[in-house]
Amino acid sequence: MKKNLVFVSSTLLVGLVSGAALARPVRGLTHISLLPQARAWAALPQAAGEKKPAWKTTEEYNAYQAAFNEKDPNKKIALAEAFLAKYTDTDFKDLAYLQELAAYQQLGNGPKAIEAGEKALAVNPDNLDALRYVSFALPFVFKPTDPDAATKLSRAETESKHALDLLQKLQKPENVSSEQLNQAIKGLRSVFNGTLGFVALQRKDYPGAITFLKTAAEDDPGNNLTFSMLGQAYLQSSPPDYDNGIWSLARSVALAKASSSPNAAALQKYYGQVYVSRHGSDEGENDIVNQAAASVNPPAGFKVTPAEKHKATGNAAIDAFYNMEDSLKVGGDQQKQAWDQVKGQPFAMPGVVDSVEKGTDPDTYMVRVAITDESKAKGAYDIVLRDKQPDAKYLTKGDPVAFQGTLAEFSMTPGFSLTLDGTIDEKYLEAAKDKAESKTKPKPRTTTHRKKA
Repeated sequence: MKKNLVFVSSTLLVGLVSGAALARPVRGLTHISLLPQARAWAALPQAAGEKKPAWKTTEEYNAYQAAFNEKDPNKKIALAEAFLAKYTDTDFKDLAYLQELAAYQQLGNGPKAIEAGEKALAVNPDNLDALRYVSFALPFVFKPTDPDAATKLSRAETESKHALDLLQKLQKPENVSSEQLNQAIKGLRSVFNGTLGFVALQRKDYPGAITFLKTAAEDDPGNNLTFSMLGQAYLQSSPPDYDNGIWSLARSVALAKASSSPNAAALQKYYGQVYVSRHGSDEGENDIVNQAAASVNPPAGFKVTPAEKHKATGNAAIDAFYNMEDSLKVGGDQQKQAWDQVKGQPFAMPGVVDSVEKGTDPDTYMVRVAITDESKAKGAYDIVLRDKQPDAKYLTKGDPVAFQGTLAEFSMTPGFSLTLDGTIDEKYLEAAKDKAESKTKPKPRTTTHRKKA
């Protein structure tokens, strides 16, 4: 059984990014320093003969300060644009773009803020404030279905690795203690390693994701997003590491609740699904959250007891589904052998639509279907049908369907589900289309006749 949640992985990223719509503020970014004073606490060494940035005239300086001091975000953007248009040879273009970045962030326009950050980096690739923002924001605005998704991941990887190299070269100013500098570097380093972990997760490089995310967690053990992604990386590894995965998800829940995060409910829901899918019930679920609140790592010998195998229901198709789930949950070589035996085999039965969304492949719809009574009762799904029928877009939650296809993939998180390449019987698509079109047809106008006196 799998719930239809949007999480930060290729299916996902975690209830954390669920709700981080492009037109809304990117949560958690308000603490980021975007002002030029950030250069005061640490600086990169200058190459021999490198010219130090300088204001060419008092007017140039005053024009920048006007944008810097402006509180209204729309006016700040206008002043920054005017500065860039007038002083085309300024040494501080990157800082002007940072003012735009800050303004767009204040307006809640994440994509425009990232665009301003990228413009700053085009001028000055070493601008750590810009690097920090675009790296931190990526998981909140990234969409795997975007045409340029792969390019965005590659750019994020390059920028984050470059930023980590810059951190190693930072020089400590005299008025800053080593501890202050180290704390600042740890905070930045956690952002960049977290982004690299996110990129690896999207690419299904789960060992790489675990390495980067564990490093990020060492620098910032209080980041619930990091532990949520880390949990997913463990669970999607081959074989899945259920124990470390569940512990990491439990810690993400504990941290989110402690900080009153708006994502706490979504993280709790996701963790609960994974736990019940693995254990068979919610017994002990909250105990692990309480334990994980106090420790980054699980205690020695920590183990979540797997659920018992399903009992026969008498429905051949349902029993086949449950048998596949029980066989694949074993993991390791047995999991591989079990999947090799069924992959590519036909599978067909009726069900109820949970959701429909566009797939990453052109003209493909991902139709999620509940086939078990348990999933139907809980609003979950068991089947993901990769369907290229154009009328699949008319299907809505609760619509009855019958489907057929071949087994292509399986997933164990947040609950067990099978992915099929297949189709839905045409009569169900026709019914869904008729229902959708009937809602859009204008109602006939009625004429009211007055009675004669």
